[in-house]
Amino acid sequence: MVTYHRRAVIRTVCVFVVACCVLVAGCEQTTHASIAKWETSKKGPEKLRRTLTDRGLDPDLSAHAAEVLIRKLEDEYVRTTLAAMAAERREKVVAKLAPRLWDMARLEGEMAQPTQRQQMGKDALYDIRAWADAATRDVIDGYLTDWLTGGYYEGRAEAGRHTGVQILRALGRRAGERLIAEANRIIAAPDQAGKRRKIGDQLLLGLAVSGSPDAVKLVLDIYAMDRGDETLPARAMSALYRAYLDTAGQYALADPAALVPHVARLAEIAKDDGNRAQIANDAVALIRAAGLPHCLEPLLGMINHRHRDPRFLWVGVNNALRCGGAAALERVAAAIPTTGTYEHEVIGGAVWGTFASLGQRDEFIAAARGMLASKSWVGRWIAIETLGVLAVKGDADRLAALASDPARLTGYWGDQSQLPKRERKLEPTVGQRAGEIAQSLR
Repeated sequence: MVTYHRRAVIRTVCVFVVACCVLVAGCEQTTHASIAKWETSKKGPEKLRRTLTDRGLDPDLSAHAAEVLIRKLEDEYVRTTLAAMAAERREKVVAKLAPRLWDMARLEGEMAQPTQRQQMGKDALYDIRAWADAATRDVIDGYLTDWLTGGYYEGRAEAGRHTGVQILRALGRRAGERLIAEANRIIAAPDQAGKRRKIGDQLLLGLAVSGSPDAVKLVLDIYAMDRGDETLPARAMSALYRAYLDTAGQYALADPAALVPHVARLAEIAKDDGNRAQIANDAVALIRAAGLPHCLEPLLGMINHRHRDPRFLWVGVNNALRCGGAAALERVAAAIPTTGTYEHEVIGGAVWGTFASLGQRDEFIAAARGMLASKSWVGRWIAIETLGVLAVKGDADRLAALASDPARLTGYWGDQSQLPKRERKLEPTVGQRAGEIAQSLR
């Protein structure tokens, strides 16, 4: 009887356990084998999601579930879930997920075109990078660098949700060094059918955004290369401009420190009057982007540079002020040749027309007061106009004291050579202009 009773109890317990197992999806253990099976089963997605979120499981199992969900195009769910996960747990899962994603993303062959799955693996690697600890992030950066630079960069740079330039901007110099090697390989490649391999826009931009001084140097070297491609100089300068000045909101501006060793070279490009205006403008803007103190001397050197376009002088004036602000005003004025002719509206647009955007009102006023005694009539004129524009009423007497200054403001009214002599206006003197402004301030 006892034996029969025990058997009955055992049968009852087994029935109860079986019933519980049915209620909890068969008491199936979560293993790597079961996760692989769930990829194709009807109830698999639900089980995979539970596996990803179960904090009691081995992080490698949760990572495996995340990998499968990404393959099943549930990458957004994985990102959202990881974002909400406790940081300590998430770091462990991410550390296990990274090599799995690399297996998904890995490309074989230089010219291999990324499949959708490979693109998804690469994009997911970039997604989880922000949640990785330092060691795992270093591993992920290596994976992403290999993915982008391990073959034909132009074909890989625009594949997937995250572009090559976005990734390279985040990876920085390490990836830039690898991309330099890729670019040099293309440069050294033998001609094909009498033509050299084209250096593409994505490669140029990728080099530029890496923030590496060596990469900037290579882009400038490419700018000067004769490769039978008339578009190359403009494309090279445009890549630097897009990296350091105008990213269109797609990525953070590159660190301008990489431009500093190259400001003199950029200045030579800007001063070369054989270049198109856009190339010169980009070069000037890049010099400015290098920041103080590096930008000022090259820009001051443009003011009295002999250029076929006389307006180039104002490029130097305007940008030197935008580089150095009020502290540069006196040096800018001193660099403007006193032998030239200067129209009031033109010099105003380049000098005092910049004040509103630069701020530093008090500093410009102080600089202008010190310039009233300048040996240069251009300097005195700029000082007078500055005090007038900034409406310094207390300086009316200072300006009136210059009323006898006889220096003629040559070119004040612009080119009058085509006008009949009776219609030409007499150019004012420094003193006359000082008196006019003094009167307006009273």
